[in-house]
Order: sequence, then structure tokens, then C-alpha cells
Amino acid sequence: MDGPLLHIANVLYLLSYSVRDIFWLRILTVTAMLCLSGCYVQSGEYTALMWQAAFLTINIGQIGLLIYERRPVQLNSAQRKLLEGPLSTMTPRQVKRFEQKADWRIYAVGETLLDEGRRSENLILLLSGQAEVHSGDRRIAVLNAGQFAGEMSFLTRGLTTARVTASQPVVCALWPERYVAELMEREQDLGTALQAALGIDLVKKLLNTREGIASAAS
Repeated sequence: MDGPLLHIANVLYLLSYSVRDIFWLRILTVTAMLCLSGCYVQSGEYTALMWQAAFLTINIGQIGLLIYERRPVQLNSAQRKLLEGPLSTMTPRQVKRFEQKADWRIYAVGETLLDEGRRSENLILLLSGQAEVHSGDRRIAVLNAGQFAGEMSFLTRGLTTARVTASQPVVCALWPERYVAELMEREQDLGTALQAALGIDLVKKLLNTREGIASAAS
């Protein structure tokens, strides 16, 4: 089996190994397979052609799925705010899917979002308002809109080390622990993006705490 189609197919396979985008990798692979199928037809290798048809079917199906997943996503105002803020590590489609699984809750001034010494059953994100973090009788931090509450105990599955109380009327988004755990196992890309968002939030809190200590010392 020889001819220009064979050489074109091999060049396309080589190019497919050099691209990072899975969509273009599959496009190049399918084109190479079509060229190779032409070679099989010319040489009468119908068994190989049958297998090639099976591979083509799978890859074309995956291309269709990628096109479907990459369609433009319409976000509402709340979802756009999450994408531009605390969930900036996610894609628009991931934000939309993640936000749709959230429970929205309003806390009045003085109401407890998270108690001390308890296991956190929800991942909590402040959407508006302000909350104070207390360890015993001492206030140790202030949480504003766009920040997570109790994420350390949530990630470690340990007990909370502080109490979070609304100092202003607060609107929160809550995701059940079971859902988030299943999400991280089932959809690794989304789970990785969520962990990155939590990591960024923790770093910002540590920096704010350090600045607060430095200001108090001076």
C-alpha cells in the first residue's frame, strides 16, 4: 500500500501529535483516517477499512460532543458576577452548571452561617453583605461578598475552628458537601477549577491577615 494519500495521512497524524487542543487533534486525526481509508479502498483491504470506519465513527461523535460543549453559554447576572469574581478559574459553562446546583440563603444580622467545632455540611460563598469570623470571643477576620466561608474545614473534612456570623444582611450560595465530593470525582476539570478558586481565596485571606497583624503592630 503506497501513494500520496498514505503520505498525506501520515503527515496529518504527525501534525495531530503537535497540537494541544483536543478539538483540532480530532479534526486532524479524522482527516488522516479519511485519507487512509482511501488507501484501503484502492488496495482492497476491506477488513482494515471496516476498523477504520469504526474509529471514524467514534472520533466524529467526539467532535460533535466537543462542538456541543463549546457552544456560547448565556449567563445570567449572578452567574456573570461569579465568573468575574470568586469562580474566575472556571469556564462559563462550568460556572453555569455549578451555580445551578447551589441553594440560595439569606441570613439576618447576628445569624450564624457556620458554628465553631462542627463539621461543615456545605460549601458557603458570600454573594452580598458581610460576616465576622470569631474564635471564641475574639474576632479574627471579616468576610465580604465574593469570599468563601469555612472552606478549610470543608476541604479537610475536619471540624470548624471558628464561628461565622452575619454582621450585615448576607446572601449566600451553598453547595452540599456530598455534591461537591461527587463533582470532584466525576468532573475532574471542574473539580480542579473549584480547588483553584478555593486556593486563591485562602491566599487572599492569609495576605489580609498578615496586613492586619502588621498594621496592629505598627
